Amino acid sequence: MTLSACLAALEDAVDAAAALGLETSRARAALENARQRLGFEGSAYVLALVGGTGVGKSSLLNALAGGVVSTASARRPTTGTPVAWVAQSAREETAPLLRWLDVREVRDHTSAAFANVAILDLPDVDSTTPEHRSRVDELLPQVDAVVWVADPEKYRDAVLHDEYLRRWAPRLRRQLVVLNKADRIGADSERLREHLAASLRAEGIENVSVAVTTATHEGDVRELRDWIVDGVEAKRVISERIAAELQAAALDLATRAGVLQDAAPLLTAEERARVLADVTREAAAIIDLEGLEKQAVAATRLAARPRGAGPFGLVTTFLYRATGRDRVVADPEGYLRRWRERGTLARASEPIRTLVSDLLPRVPSAARGAIASVIDAEELRTRLVAAIDAAVATRTAEVRAPTSFVWSVIGALQYVVTAGLLFAALWIAAVFLLHAPFASVEVPVLGPIPTPLVVLAALLLAGFVLARLLGAHAGLLGRRWARRLRADLSRELEQRLRDVLFARLDTIDAARERIARARATIGAWQERSTSATRLPLT
Repeated sequence: MTLSACLAALEDAVDAAAALGLETSRARAALENARQRLGFEGSAYVLALVGGTGVGKSSLLNALAGGVVSTASARRPTTGTPVAWVAQSAREETAPLLRWLDVREVRDHTSAAFANVAILDLPDVDSTTPEHRSRVDELLPQVDAVVWVADPEKYRDAVLHDEYLRRWAPRLRRQLVVLNKADRIGADSERLREHLAASLRAEGIENVSVAVTTATHEGDVRELRDWIVDGVEAKRVISERIAAELQAAALDLATRAGVLQDAAPLLTAEERARVLADVTREAAAIIDLEGLEKQAVAATRLAARPRGAGPFGLVTTFLYRATGRDRVVADPEGYLRRWRERGTLARASEPIRTLVSDLLPRVPSAARGAIASVIDAEELRTRLVAAIDAAVATRTAEVRAPTSFVWSVIGALQYVVTAGLLFAALWIAAVFLLHAPFASVEVPVLGPIPTPLVVLAALLLAGFVLARLLGAHAGLLGRRWARRLRADLSRELEQRLRDVLFARLDTIDAARERIARARATIGAWQERSTSATRLPLT
């Protein structure tokens, strides 16, 4: 894993955070600073001396240099602009870096001990001049290491601790707190050192050591000098500082996204299944699947008439269609397309609205806006309508009433029966009008019945039985088709609703997971860098 991977991870987290509607300016600034810092060549890292008015920052720098680098005097504030102290051998290669930092006052030296560090003496953090503190705030995100300077009077200064140390301690791997002017307290210096160190630990600042110095001509700055020149590798300081800043930015995003502990989905599988079942049931009630089944059966019987009801079936079918009766009771496709006429989606949207409303208090306030958008009334209605329309369109493309060769057989027999009825009617007419001879058939109970009447009754009974057979067979096929149509539509509706109900939540879950993964990636790099002697920058 490389620092480039950390940059890519944070960049991905920034994109994910934007999808959640989170403020990303800090993370974007961290990325920009990191890329710019890595773009400068040279082996020197930047160390800043930071502290309040009169704590002796300039005196410390002068003591390290063995001469006057930054003016120190009783007038406050003394340092109004940053002053850089760099090795003469590194002056040329550090010039672009100092221009990026907008540090214009540069003093050089020939000390080999400080060849790989550029030391900045910054303005006071508690200066009465607002521009001085603003300058410190601008530079801190860009420097690689910090020496926080305090004295016996200001070592518990609220500005230094609350507004700087607590804020920057997690974002800088290499830093030191210096208790300056130890000569004023004599033997109590060690007690103050221990008290200051304990105070830092109590504030959760574990990675900062405390040094004691006296920045006078005869003073002692050995601890600070040794800490600066202890053989630390400049590139490692730079990479660790950048990684710490990236991690702080990723931690900030993770906090506001609510994934500090884990990036578990916002809804459990059980909650999703329950909501989907509830919404699907309500949507199906609006579509009216039972009514759809009745329409499908009626449409099948209507399709059977012209093929299986003989010549009278053609007439009744024509009348049925001419009066528009078929579009009312035997048109499953039209019935599906008219689903909006049968109710509103208020009840269908209620399950997801209730669940998401219960979820909102459990997520950080910064992420609630993105989650609340899932249940925006108009948008939710639009998504539900689109899902039902898509399900209906998919199934109506396949709405074709079934047919059967049995209907043709029954239809042929009905034509035979119709011909027989016509013959029987002519025979009876001939008997009454022309007095044609006829035989009789002895029927129990009724006695002798003229043969033409017996034939007519038999043919009418055969036609009735054939009609009932046609209706029963068409009804059987229609009910099978209706059940299949209902099952297919239910599955399609559930799938379409799953897509629209949870698509936005899936996007939010994926974004939260990306942020958590970025934080883990950068954190793992930091852990490795703690024990590594050298890590690649790219």
